[in-house]
Amino acid sequence: MTKMAALVFRGVGEVAFETLERPSPRPGHVLLRVSGCGICGTDMHVYKGMPAPWPVPGVRGHEISGVVEALGPEVDGPVIGDRAVVQPLISCGRCSACRRGETNLCARAYLIGGEVAGGFAEFVEVPEAAVFTVPDGLTLRHAALAETLATPVHAFEMHARGFIRTIAVLGAGAQGLLSLQLARILGAQDILVSDVVQARLDLASRLGATRVVHALDADPVAAAMELSDHEGVDLVVDAAGLAINRQQTIEMLRPGGTGIFLALGPGRAEIEFGQLVPRELHLHGTQCYSNADFARAIELLASGEVEAAPLVGTMPLSQGAKAFEALATAPADHIKIVLEPA
Repeated sequence: MTKMAALVFRGVGEVAFETLERPSPRPGHVLLRVSGCGICGTDMHVYKGMPAPWPVPGVRGHEISGVVEALGPEVDGPVIGDRAVVQPLISCGRCSACRRGETNLCARAYLIGGEVAGGFAEFVEVPEAAVFTVPDGLTLRHAALAETLATPVHAFEMHARGFIRTIAVLGAGAQGLLSLQLARILGAQDILVSDVVQARLDLASRLGATRVVHALDADPVAAAMELSDHEGVDLVVDAAGLAINRQQTIEMLRPGGTGIFLALGPGRAEIEFGQLVPRELHLHGTQCYSNADFARAIELLASGEVEAAPLVGTMPLSQGAKAFEALATAPADHIKIVLEPA
């Protein structure tokens, strides 16, 4: 068998650069030569010890871009040489959620880079339906951000409806900075971003935030109320996921406002229904994306309406262990790391 290099997850806090057998595409599947694969927050949570129903050892990585290398039998879409990005959430197509068109809520879905081998490798085998062509003009390095962007695209498509003038984004990591850019595209007049890392807040200002708040130095809720003439903002996006952020979301909203929860961090948050019910607040969880959301994310990156370059840093796949350690010990130094095979 032909060999390939891969980064293998071997347990909490342990990834190793190893040599594995290169997969051969099965019927209906495509072999992709990986150009780059981003390290997702979920990858980091599992690395730090969050339980996940994924095999150990295993190859993680689901933010994948690359070039079609080989085709299995019964493939009639992609062709060898296509530049592509992978939609890694594979639904069953048969359950009640899938029949409703809510494929992101499929109870039998599996994740490329989770239950099956992913993109922290030189090659990855994926179903034909997971392959989305990358338009000319969009680099494969930046195309790897499509999976990250697709989630806030889905959230905004589902829940950012009507006239929205004021928006607060809690957390200026990748999801938060992408949500900021979607808020700008939406036409929001005032966009507040809070975080605890000044460099991320500086980047948020460059990307269109009209006000930034260092959450260790000032109260984001007070800032949001000041921004909105003390009425409360129209929309809050929680891209940090801590218990305090969930409470801040409720406190920041105007009566009838909408809160979107993108991030799922540790800790419980108590909700005072005396705030929720009479103010008629709309609070929404959001789970991944549909194929349409994923395609829209690619379009936004290709058009330049959403900037990828300021968010993406790269490291060689061979230094993947160092990349995971850096994100675990000094997350403020990075927004998104894409691992690239040599």
